[in-house]
Amino acid sequence: MNDLLVKKAREGDHHAFLALLKRCDRQLMSVVCRFTGDLYDREDLYQDIFLHCFQSIRSYRGDAPFQTWLYRLALNRCIDYMRKKPIVEPAEDSPGPEIDWERREKLAAVHRAMNRLDGPRRICFHLSYVEGWAVSEIAEMMGCSPGTVKSHLDRARKKIRKDHEVLIWQPNPS
Repeated sequence: MNDLLVKKAREGDHHAFLALLKRCDRQLMSVVCRFTGDLYDREDLYQDIFLHCFQSIRSYRGDAPFQTWLYRLALNRCIDYMRKKPIVEPAEDSPGPEIDWERREKLAAVHRAMNRLDGPRRICFHLSYVEGWAVSEIAEMMGCSPGTVKSHLDRARKKIRKDHEVLIWQPNPS
């Protein structure tokens, strides 16, 4: 059934295209939700993926299942989104007057250091430590081996620990 819908969508059938995307809607939205918490950004990113898919459907060769192709296309659009938009620093933990300003500044320093990481390291670090994804999930999404993800995470941690803003918060060895 999917093969027929893909064929029709590649030939310009808008109804077939919409039916295909409707089948993948939850999976698509799941990818988008993992990259942004803001409702408006989420809608913009989803719309961007939809439009990009519509424009690219004719280039789908059928080497992989359509869902895999769409998932990868969505991932690439999300990665582009993350590159263009800095990760928002965490909000304060409690609205009361007893805000731990030192802890908040430490977290902000780590987030700024994370924003300075290069693409794959930043994405792996964000997905692992902010979103709570498992290494295997990150590897599947990024299309690489778990070993590559572990390497990106290790290098990201080392780079963050050596960041000038983070270094000032580390205790001095005696």
